[in-house]
Amino acid sequence: MESALIATRRPALSAWRIAVGVLQGVVFAAYPFIVYFAYMRLETRAVGGLLLGAYGVSLALRMRGPKAEIWQLVRQHLGLVLLIATAIITGERRVLLLLPMAVNLYLLATFGWSLHAGPPIVERLARLADANLPDFCIPYCRKVTIAWCVFLAANATAVALLAWLAPVAWWALYTGLLFYLLIGVLFAAEFTLRKLWFRRYDDGLADRLFARLFPAERTANGRRSLAFLQNRRDETVAQPTA
Repeated sequence: MESALIATRRPALSAWRIAVGVLQGVVFAAYPFIVYFAYMRLETRAVGGLLLGAYGVSLALRMRGPKAEIWQLVRQHLGLVLLIATAIITGERRVLLLLPMAVNLYLLATFGWSLHAGPPIVERLARLADANLPDFCIPYCRKVTIAWCVFLAANATAVALLAWLAPVAWWALYTGLLFYLLIGVLFAAEFTLRKLWFRRYDDGLADRLFARLFPAERTANGRRSLAFLQNRRDETVAQPTA
C-alpha cells in the first residue's frame, strides 16, 4: 500500500517541477520587457521590490529536496538577489539592467571552471545523448565549450554597455530578442560545423540531407565515424540476448 501511494505521488511531483520550470523560463524570457514596461510606470525601488518578491516566490517553489541541494540553489542565486537589493537601496535603476549580465557571468564561470576541472560542459551534455562518446569527439567538445565562454563573455559585455550607455528600449530589444536570435545562430552554426567535421549522421531529416550532400566516406573524419558506428553495431549484435 505504501509503495502504491509513493508511486501515485511521483507523477504529481514531476508535473509540479515541470510547471515551475516552465513558469521560470517564461518569466526569464519576458524579464527585459517586464523591466521596460515597469520603468515606464514605476520608480526603481518599486520595480526592484516586485522583482525581489517574484524571485523569492520562484526560489521558494524550487526549495524541495535535500539540504545540500537547497544550499546550492541559494548560492547559485545569491548574486542576483544582492544585485536587486542593491538597486532597491541605491535607487539606481540601471543596476537592475545588469541582471542578464550577472546570469551570463555565472554561466561563463560554470563553463570556464569545467574546462579546468573537467570534463567540459559540452562533453557532459554530449554524454547524456551518447554515453559511449568516442574519444575523437572529446577535443571538439572542449573547443565548443571555449566558444561558448567567448560568447557569454561578449554578451555580458554588451549587456553592461547597453545598461549604462544606451536607452532602456535598446537594452530590452537586445536582451529580449537579439540575444535569443544570436543563440539560435550559434546553435545552428555549431550543428552544421559538427556534421561537416565528423560526418556522423543519424536518421533525422537534417542528417539525411547532410548525408546526401556531404557523404561521410569522402573525408578521413567521416570514415572514422563510419568505422565507429559499424563497430558499435557489431558489438550490439555480438551481445547475448537475455
